[in-house]
Amino acid sequence: MLKRSAFFNSLWTVVGNGGQLAVSLGTFLYLARILSPRDFGVMALAAAFIDLLTLFGRFGQVEALLQKGSDDQKTLSTAFWILTTIGVAILALVGGTAYPFAAVSKTPVIALVLLMLAAVPLIQNLGQVNEAILRRDFRYKGIAVRNVVATLLGAVAAVILASLGYGVFALAAQKLVYTVTYTAAVWIAQPWKPSRVFERAECPRLLRTGLDVTISNTLQIANGRIVDFNVAFFLGVVTLGVSRVAWRLYEFALQLVVTPITSVAISSLSRLSEAPVALRNAYLRYVELIFLSTAPLFVGISLLSKDVVLLMAGAKWAESASVLSLLSLSALGGCLGLIFGPVMIVQGRTQAIRSQALWQTAFTIIVIGVAAQFSLLAVVVAHVARIYLFAIINLVIMNRSLGVEARPFLARITPPLAATAIMAAACFACGRVSADWPLLARIAAVAGVGAIVYFGALFAGDRLGVWRGFVADMATLAKELLQRRRATAPVAASPNG
Repeated sequence: MLKRSAFFNSLWTVVGNGGQLAVSLGTFLYLARILSPRDFGVMALAAAFIDLLTLFGRFGQVEALLQKGSDDQKTLSTAFWILTTIGVAILALVGGTAYPFAAVSKTPVIALVLLMLAAVPLIQNLGQVNEAILRRDFRYKGIAVRNVVATLLGAVAAVILASLGYGVFALAAQKLVYTVTYTAAVWIAQPWKPSRVFERAECPRLLRTGLDVTISNTLQIANGRIVDFNVAFFLGVVTLGVSRVAWRLYEFALQLVVTPITSVAISSLSRLSEAPVALRNAYLRYVELIFLSTAPLFVGISLLSKDVVLLMAGAKWAESASVLSLLSLSALGGCLGLIFGPVMIVQGRTQAIRSQALWQTAFTIIVIGVAAQFSLLAVVVAHVARIYLFAIINLVIMNRSLGVEARPFLARITPPLAATAIMAAACFACGRVSADWPLLARIAAVAGVGAIVYFGALFAGDRLGVWRGFVADMATLAKELLQRRRATAPVAASPNG
C-alpha cells in the first residue's frame, strides 16, 4: 500500500509539473509573438520588485509550521495573522512607492502595473497556512491540480487581454489571476479557517525560523533580480525585455530536462548522512549524470540559439539569440550549484551555504553593476562568469568535505566533456552545411547529427577502453533514478504565475 501511494503521489507531481510547463511554454510562445519587447521588459521589472516582496512576505512560515508539525490551531492561527499583517504592510508599501519607482525607472506605465500587482503578496499569504497543512499530509493530488488550474486560468486571462491589445497589462493579469486561483484552490483543497487567536509565546519561534528561511531564499532569488534591475535602470526596459525572453527559453529547457535529475539527487543525498562512503559515491555519480545530460543539451542550444529563437518566438526577438547562446553555456555551472546546498546540509555545514550566498550576492551587485554600464552582452558574460566562479568554489568545497580526490573526479567528468566537444564540432560543421536549408530542417539536421555523434563518441570511448564501463554505469544510474522517482514524491513548487 505504501509503494502504491508513493507511486501515485509521484505521478501526480509529474503530471502537475508537466502540465504547468506545457501551459506556461505555450502561453509564453503565443504572447511573445503578440507583445513587444517593451511590454516584457516593463513586466520583468515590475515582477522583479513584486517577486522579492512576495518571497519576503511569505517569511518562511510554511517551513516553520512544518518544523512544528502544523497541527496546533493556536500556532496555525498565529502564523496566519503574522502572514496577513506582513501582506497588508507590503500592499501599503507597493501602493506608496509605485509612482516614485516609476519616476526613478523612467517608465510611467510601471506605476499602474505595480498597483495592479500590489495585492499579490497578501493574496498568496492568505493561503500559506492551508498549504502547510497540505504539505504535512502529503496531499499531492490537490497540489498538482491547484498548480495546473491556476496556471491555465492565468494563461487564458493573458491570452484574451493580449489579443485585445492590452499589452503589458495582459502579463500583469496573468500573474494576478494565477495568484487568486492558486490561493482559492488551496482553500478548497484544505478549507482550514483561522481562529481569533494570536499566541504571543509562539510568535518568536515562528519569526525566528521564518527569518532564517527568508534570508536564504531571498538571497538565492536576488542574484537574478539584481541582473534585471541593472539592465532595466542602465540599459532600458526594452533591453530587459530582450533579455527576459532569452532567459525564459533557457529556464524552460532547465525545467524540462535538468530539474527532474537534480530534484531526485537532492532527495537521495539527504538519506546518506550517516554513510560517508555511500554519500561520496552518490555525489560523484550525480555530478557525472549532470555533466552527461547538461553539457551536450545546452551546448547544442547555444549553437542553435538563433534558430531556436526564430522558431519559437519569431523574428522580432532575434536579438535574444546571443543572450540565449551565452546563458546556455552557464547551465552546467548552475546545475552543479544545485547540489551544493544538499551536500552541505547532509554534512551539517549550513553556515557554508549562508556564507556563500552572501558572497555571491555581494559579487553580483558589484560585477553586474559595472557590466551594465556597457551592454547587455557584457551583463550576461559577467553573469556566466559569476556562475562558473562559484561553481568551481563549490566543487572544491564539496570535494574536500567529502574526501574526493582530483583524479577520480576528473575520470568521472571526462567522458561527457570529451563527447560534448566532439559533438560541438560536428554540429558546427553540420550547421555550416545546412545554412541555406529551411529552419525546421536545419534544426532537425544539427540536433540529429549532434545526438548521433555524442552517443557514438561515448560508446566508442567505452569500446576503445578510454573510459571503460562508463556507459554501463550510466545505464544503471538511470534505472535507479526511475525507481527513486517512484519512491519519492517531491512537492511541486508554485510558479510565479
